[in-house]
Amino acid sequence: MDNRPLRYMTFHRVRFSSAVSGNTTSFSGPPLALHWLFGPQSELGPSGLPTMVSNVWGGVAFYGDLSEAQAAFANAPGERHFDRNLVEAWHGLLCPIGCKGENNWFGAVDGAPRLAPTETDPDPRGLLAVVTTAGYKAMTREELKADLPRRADFAAYVHRVRDWYATLPGTLALGLFNFMPMGTDGMTFSLWRNDAAMMAAAFRPGMHRAQLDRYRTEHTADRTSFMRTRVLNCAGTWEGVSVSVV
Repeated sequence: MDNRPLRYMTFHRVRFSSAVSGNTTSFSGPPLALHWLFGPQSELGPSGLPTMVSNVWGGVAFYGDLSEAQAAFANAPGERHFDRNLVEAWHGLLCPIGCKGENNWFGAVDGAPRLAPTETDPDPRGLLAVVTTAGYKAMTREELKADLPRRADFAAYVHRVRDWYATLPGTLALGLFNFMPMGTDGMTFSLWRNDAAMMAAAFRPGMHRAQLDRYRTEHTADRTSFMRTRVLNCAGTWEGVSVSVV
């Protein structure tokens, strides 16, 4: 088993010609990836929770060194595991520059000890991609039933924050994704023109700051994490718009 620290990432967002269920379908990751998370866009159903069905899927792969991540990024457009009536794709090569909080992506709930953000930001003025997660502790069936309103409330506000972010001039792209197996912490992905735009949107008065305050006082989720990554390269289109580092 390869337990090297995870120093680089690739992000992949694809749009298929028809909806695909995360309950019955999975996609293999890049061959060089040490860890892979990929799932459908977080569409909400009548219960207020994600349906796990969407024509848009997205996720992240983690690597031990830059050459592996670069190779995966370069090969991504031709990877056959995405070839399912694909109509659009966007791929990014990312370098983690900071991470705090907890998630269960790498096994036990902790601060993701395998993730090793760089000590030197490779391009402080470059595009910034932010990955956040939220999750809940294991519960009995009865506990889960009682907890569903809290989870639906959190999911609804995540979507409201996404819609509000979309109105801001510094936002380039936004995504919400859920992963299998059930219980794996979900992910938000946001792409920003620069750090200042992200900091203003996330922490100054507004929709996101209000939800941060609710999380701290009302415990709307059991755990969250916040990861900043520098975009080293990217290619493709997102909802018909070309997004690149140039």
